[in-house]
Amino acid sequence: MMSQTLNAGPFDPATEAGVGEASPPAGDPRPPAPGAAHRAEQRRRILNAAVACFARDGFHGASMQKVCAEAGMSPGALYRYFPSKEALIAAIVEDERAERLGLFNEVKLAPSVLGALTECLRVLLEEQVFSTAKLGPEIMAEAIRNTKLREGIAPCDAESRALLREAITVAMARGEVDPALDLEDVVTMVQAIGDGLVLHHQLHPQWNVLERLPQFHALALRMLAPRAPVPPNAPTEE
Repeated sequence: MMSQTLNAGPFDPATEAGVGEASPPAGDPRPPAPGAAHRAEQRRRILNAAVACFARDGFHGASMQKVCAEAGMSPGALYRYFPSKEALIAAIVEDERAERLGLFNEVKLAPSVLGALTECLRVLLEEQVFSTAKLGPEIMAEAIRNTKLREGIAPCDAESRALLREAITVAMARGEVDPALDLEDVVTMVQAIGDGLVLHHQLHPQWNVLERLPQFHALALRMLAPRAPVPPNAPTEE
């Protein structure tokens, strides 16, 4: 969701970051170029407006004009920062990268990796600290059809999967997850279950997904825990 998409606008990346902006010559009636702090504030204002519009109207219903109105700025000002809705989604996801990295680092350091993953899911569903948790189902549905968006979010998806793989590897090394299981199978299952719970939490609130998380955690432990060794004289099933 990513840097190449974010830099698709007409400005040089260094200038967009507030580096190397030339001041107008003495006597020039033009105002000074906005600094990095102003650009960052404007960018955040646009992204907050985009999150509100996407959450309320969906990807197709949230036009760039609606984002402009929500942000209280002209189309020209918005397009200076983001050339498309795909670029907006990419920026929303990229902005949360540091939080995702920190979250997975805490998971790896926790006494129980599966317990920490369950707690992360609770935080995502209950506190909605990540905009992408709220917009995730909408983003995934659109990415199925929209090649440009799918390519834009691919780096984030790959990084999240790699971080989850690292966490599951730690759990296997500790004996929390059966090391005899195929690592990619476990990663795929855990990721699919997590995405599915986020989706159904929004689609079927009557399912009370949050209240069921302890049971889901217990089921995951039963599925993934190492098998207890069978005593040599134990009866076998016919």
